[in-house]
Amino acid sequence: MSWSRNILMLGIVGMLSLGLQYSFAVPLLEMSTSKQVYEYGDLLSIIFHVSELTGNQITLHIVDSSGKSSAPINLPIDKLNSTITSPFPFYKTTFSPGTYHIDAEYSGSKTSVSFNLIDSGRIAIPTEFKTVVKTWQQGSPTDKDYAGLIRELINDGIIHVPNYNNQTNQVHIPQWFKNSAKWWSDDFISDNEFGSSIQYLIQKGIISI
Repeated sequence: MSWSRNILMLGIVGMLSLGLQYSFAVPLLEMSTSKQVYEYGDLLSIIFHVSELTGNQITLHIVDSSGKSSAPINLPIDKLNSTITSPFPFYKTTFSPGTYHIDAEYSGSKTSVSFNLIDSGRIAIPTEFKTVVKTWQQGSPTDKDYAGLIRELINDGIIHVPNYNNQTNQVHIPQWFKNSAKWWSDDFISDNEFGSSIQYLIQKGIISI
């Protein structure tokens, strides 16, 4: 009977081994970004693949090149393959150039991916500036209003004007530029086109702020 007892013990050990393997199994989590290199104005897109749906969320942390981590970002997952796109582009006012890491965790499974953010010279203007210009369309904004907005764009490093501190104290904003600002706020002109025109007009003395 010893042989049968040995077979029984082997069977029990085998079942326990399978049970332990199953209990410690975690879903597969894979993650990638839509691009390896992003510029200001780009939207970050993250592609996820999970091997099973557990009802849990994916938790993300975005870590910048200095090692500073974002607050946890919890994303609900209702299908095996998902793409999550940021609602806001990269702006100079919120992101510095450098290498970023995204750490993700899902039901015990962890992974990470990295991407680079570069300053290519392309201009991306935060949406709050458009909101201000849209609000102005309801009233009668002055030259000083537009000059203040332009100064803020320069001071925030969003646009670059050499020798800006040497500008005169006399403010002058052509009327046709105000029309261009309206077109920009209505998305008929891109951030880069609008910002580049401001740089050119100031350098040529057509706009004084």
